[in-house]
Amino acid sequence: MEQFFDVIIVGGGPCGLSAGVYAGRSGLKTLLIERFACGGQILNTFEIKNYPGFLNIGGPDLAQKMQNQIVDLGVKVKYETVVDFDFSGDIKVVKTKKNSYFAKTIILALGAKPKTLGLKNEAQFVGKGVSYCSICDGAFFKNKVVAMVGGGNSAIEDIPYLTNLASKAYLINRSKKYRAQQILLDNLQGLKDSGKLQVLEDTVVTELVGQNTLQAIKVKNVLDNSEQTLKVDGLFVEIGRAPDTELLAGKLVLDNYGYIVTDANLSTSVQGVFAGGDVIQKSLRQIVTASSDGAICATSAFNFLQKKL
Repeated sequence: MEQFFDVIIVGGGPCGLSAGVYAGRSGLKTLLIERFACGGQILNTFEIKNYPGFLNIGGPDLAQKMQNQIVDLGVKVKYETVVDFDFSGDIKVVKTKKNSYFAKTIILALGAKPKTLGLKNEAQFVGKGVSYCSICDGAFFKNKVVAMVGGGNSAIEDIPYLTNLASKAYLINRSKKYRAQQILLDNLQGLKDSGKLQVLEDTVVTELVGQNTLQAIKVKNVLDNSEQTLKVDGLFVEIGRAPDTELLAGKLVLDNYGYIVTDANLSTSVQGVFAGGDVIQKSLRQIVTASSDGAICATSAFNFLQKKL
């Protein structure tokens, strides 16, 4: 049956692709469902320098190598949007906008989505000056003024890319403390010395200004409450991610933040359903840890199926 599988992997990021490698090598009939394009968040990463085996590799290049590997192993890939799950029976169901697929086991590699600033007119300016992906949209702001909000690895990794394109860039962080690795922070000084980057610490964005497109942002210093308006053409928001688990409410045990609760084998609260990557409770969310999760998920799914024989 074309729509019946041993395992369905939902999500084509590093976790899902790694799961595909291990499931394919185990001889399992495997389907990977991805909404957009295989690679997940690494498609938005300009340079990767901390993945074993590569001194430096572009995110899209690494994603393509991973995808080629699972296709070579016979894993079927479908580009569809999942709209619902049914985990109630021994045979699990994944429903997309187009089809329903059935499997003995499910691996959830749903990843995470960008957190927003929560400003009242933020949605109005998405694609019209506000972006959550520097690599995707940075080229639209060549020789223009941009601002980046964030102090973690994603923001600090991307600010050199934006600074290289823009005529001027602001980096806005809500405190003097950064969550980014020190090796990334060390690069900021050279950008500041060049005059193309201005860093505003202890500062938050309070308002987006514009009509059809973003024209300026209002910011406030959280220590002295002083405010100023910065004329910018683009605002890039890199303040973290939230697990993409809305469809799982009431179907699996989630923690208070929406992350899937798993055991050491990455089993969820439902037998035959496994989860890994940025969607689960964990202390470190990196490409290498997501890939490791994928290997564990697929191995656990294989072991689960062997016990059923």
